[in-house]
Amino acid sequence: MDMFGLLLILILMIWAIFYHPSIKETGDLPTKITNKLDQLWEIAQESIRENKYLRAEKALLTILRVDEKNATAYNRLGILYAKQKAYKDAIECFEIAQSLEPSASSLHNVGLIYYETENYEKASLAFEQALEMEDDLAARYIAYAKVQEK
Repeated sequence: MDMFGLLLILILMIWAIFYHPSIKETGDLPTKITNKLDQLWEIAQESIRENKYLRAEKALLTILRVDEKNATAYNRLGILYAKQKAYKDAIECFEIAQSLEPSASSLHNVGLIYYETENYEKASLAFEQALEMEDDLAARYIAYAKVQEK
């Protein structure tokens, strides 16, 4: 038994030395991924500007496959869905973004969607939370006032 265990360890060590890629060989991998992500961001932003929603969605979803905790990508995807009036998907994206990286803009965006879908209670709550986090934007107060008016 002891000889078999020693032989197994020796084989694993030889495999690790000769067949496992070294850090030097994979050192440029993060740079390649970063460059590809930058290209995908450019595609997504350009596509949104040009109203090419399917192309923008594919780019953002690809970014999220690589970086599943990218709150910015979820926010952009939420905006994209909101433009297409896919409000349920937009709300989901904004809520995921908020859970990953709390921000007043995510709360404001979800508040706008709730307002658009006439869910004024949730819209009011979202705007209140956004104002607690960041109270120096007039647009937040205006949106909150519109919700209160309804």
